[in-house]
Amino acid sequence: MKLLRYFLPLGLLAVVAASCSDNMEDEVTFTPTTASSDAIAEGSTVDLLLHRDITVTYTHPVKIVNPAAITLNGKPVDGATANVCALNIPLRLEAGTDYTLTVGEGALVRYDHPEMAADPYVLHFTTRPAPVLDAELTDPAATPEAKKLFAFLQSQYGQKTMSGTMGAIAWDAGYYDAITAAAGKAPAVIGFDYIHLAASPANWIDYGDITPVKDAWEAGNIVQIMWHWNVPRLNNPKAQLSTGISRFSPSNAMVPGNWEYDIMEADIAKVAGYLKLIQDAGIPVIFRPFHEAAGDYAPSWGPWFWWGAEGVDVTKQLWDHLYDKLVNDYGIHNMIWCWTVQTCNAGELASLDQLQGAYVGNDKCDFVGVDIYSDDDLFSDFDRFYLTRELVEGKKMVALSECGNLFNPDVAFEKGETWLYFMQWYETENNTYFIKSYSPAETWQQVVNSPYTLNREDVKPLLK
Repeated sequence: MKLLRYFLPLGLLAVVAASCSDNMEDEVTFTPTTASSDAIAEGSTVDLLLHRDITVTYTHPVKIVNPAAITLNGKPVDGATANVCALNIPLRLEAGTDYTLTVGEGALVRYDHPEMAADPYVLHFTTRPAPVLDAELTDPAATPEAKKLFAFLQSQYGQKTMSGTMGAIAWDAGYYDAITAAAGKAPAVIGFDYIHLAASPANWIDYGDITPVKDAWEAGNIVQIMWHWNVPRLNNPKAQLSTGISRFSPSNAMVPGNWEYDIMEADIAKVAGYLKLIQDAGIPVIFRPFHEAAGDYAPSWGPWFWWGAEGVDVTKQLWDHLYDKLVNDYGIHNMIWCWTVQTCNAGELASLDQLQGAYVGNDKCDFVGVDIYSDDDLFSDFDRFYLTRELVEGKKMVALSECGNLFNPDVAFEKGETWLYFMQWYETENNTYFIKSYSPAETWQQVVNSPYTLNREDVKPLLK
């Protein structure tokens, strides 16, 4: 009997089964099926995240009569099943290993003619070596507290995800507290934002008062700080974010003598002063500036923040400029730098080439994040996770740095979609924080109680 062999994701099994030949002759003939893009050839190297099962397809329905004859490296494989014309073989593979799959003589017979045995089948393949995370922070002068937090994040990555939510719109914990009450457990990560830098200090916002950050850290939270960096419009002191109304040239902002340069340098000096207060308090933070830099790769959609207005190369230069100023000029060393990867192209999944062209590089960030707003309550997005993992070659942790609805860790982790943490954006109405359109309380309760989720009560004793 001749065979056609494919590695296939489970969603394609029905297609494979439907290709089974109607030929009921005594001699089984070779009937090719449509090749899948996921097909793996003899002698190929495969990725554990993509290929956890093997499906061998036949031209006629088959049944298993001797499961012990189905082996992987000489050991019987448990759980193999025959489904019409497909032999489905679950595998538990290890990275960097050579494998030989054997469907031995007498393992299968033709379902409608059990006197006809399938020919033996052998497939050789190798799994990719396990990726090794970069062990050091990009800042060689990182504080001991930042190094300890980074080591903790790496120790949990791939095994657990950390729950997280924004504290509020900027500098308090109103939304975080509302989520904690709804979930029944306190999320591990809390997010703050320097979005109102231009207004601080004021009676309603003062980044010089680091009490919210200190309270969160002392309570056992991991602190993330992002920066919705507002800049003035030309001849108008009102700060803006948008590319369409800013009239702020990001490339000019890196050239001394331009009005944009003066504004940028003043903003960096101001935020550095606030970050220094946090550093002096011994608190490490995840720092996430220039988020969603590319916006969308499609020209018709484009970027939505001023730092992406002149293309990805300028955005990368801005990242270098800000890093150099904060780390080297102002001596801010308590930060773990997160670059946010953009994965959208006209609303669809971007290509690896697009991500590579927009990426600052593994040597310039400590881990990467992806912002995903899904219509599905309890979603899973393996494609975006895997695409980002390929971008960083497995050397950087990948976080779900923003989301609306929550992802489902029970489903995601079984597929290898192992986000470092997730950070739900805030919702507010009439100065009141509550769940309005995102995942409801019962979903939060499910997620924080998942065996794959770490909450504040879990991380607190490990951080101190």
